[in-house]
Amino acid sequence: MLALISDYVLAIDDTWTILQVIESALADIGLRTIAANDHEPALARVREAGTTPRMILLDDSIPGRDAAELCRRLAADPALGRVPVVLMTTRGQAADLEARFARLSNLVDSIGKPFSPDALQAVATRVAGRGAPATAREPLAPPTPGGLTEARAFAALGYALAGDLDAIPMGQVFELLAEQRQTGVLRVLNAATHARVDLTFRGGRIDFGNAAGVSEDLMLGRFVVETGEAGPEVLAAVLEERARMPGPLPLFGADLVARGLVSRDALTRALLRQTSELAYETLRWPSGFFHFRRNADAGPAAREAALQIHVDRMLLEGYRRIEEWRVIEREISTFDEVFVRNETKIDELPRGTLTREELAVLDEIDGRRSVRDVVRRLRMGSFDVSKICFRLRRARMIRARLPPTAT
Repeated sequence: MLALISDYVLAIDDTWTILQVIESALADIGLRTIAANDHEPALARVREAGTTPRMILLDDSIPGRDAAELCRRLAADPALGRVPVVLMTTRGQAADLEARFARLSNLVDSIGKPFSPDALQAVATRVAGRGAPATAREPLAPPTPGGLTEARAFAALGYALAGDLDAIPMGQVFELLAEQRQTGVLRVLNAATHARVDLTFRGGRIDFGNAAGVSEDLMLGRFVVETGEAGPEVLAAVLEERARMPGPLPLFGADLVARGLVSRDALTRALLRQTSELAYETLRWPSGFFHFRRNADAGPAAREAALQIHVDRMLLEGYRRIEEWRVIEREISTFDEVFVRNETKIDELPRGTLTREELAVLDEIDGRRSVRDVVRRLRMGSFDVSKICFRLRRARMIRARLPPTAT
């Protein structure tokens, strides 16, 4: 007879990405996951472990399998008959859920897919608990509609997709939304920095992007300056004035157009660059979470921008940047890196060799300013400044400043 333990859950699902999301979410609350793509491999994995799981997560749509029959087989198994089962359902399966599983004593709850890590953790905590494990003599709780209610509420709010960036890369999410020509708002959260990016989709293309908690070089002002229609001093004055204004403020871009500081075309170009850069940024985030709400109200800014950025084209540029970042980070591991100039090498360089941007970056390097400082002073993108610093370092025109030595 297998002994009950408190540290793992058995997950049966034929989709690898779902199993990865389950494993990541449950690990955060101290539960291991033993995963299998069908009933027989699951039983084999449990017997190999020599212990009984606290809970079984069972997919309701494994091809060629009847989940109700699998529940009956689990209930008849001497080792697993008393282990509570939570059914993972997809949209459209709710109508006959109660009828199909009403007589199964081991089914205690359900959760709708796609589910967020928080939702799965709540169900696991409720069913598996984190205290002492249930014994075979303790009666199981009767089936409850909690998971089904949660799934219906999730769908009613418009959530069509949610997940963990550790399990599902952002590029795959973009591809899915583009292929299905989805309309709604995709929110991406960075687990390390708590930054947030919202991207509005319309018919599978990106109409608008905004963000909170990102670096200054991703804010709209930088891209407005790049259009050449308004300088940084003008934008700084507008921002100071807006900070003193009471009540709700008009959108920054619309305010600049209303003041006659930039044209509508220039604002559109700036928004196009900013939204693309925000999308590129999310491709680099190694950990975090995302969710997509279908047909969500994107607000007036998104409706007016209507950028219609082609996702495949954006991804090609984004992946190219990722590869370049990997090379750059071998030389520049942090934006706090400080460089000093090699005046001898610079003096030997023929006139006209460096581009205007390279000269601007080189002029800012003085042995005191970090890469972050250069980005802020020049109002350039961190990717562009880092790429130029990488080239200048490889050409031996600059070198990393040595840390001071103790005396």
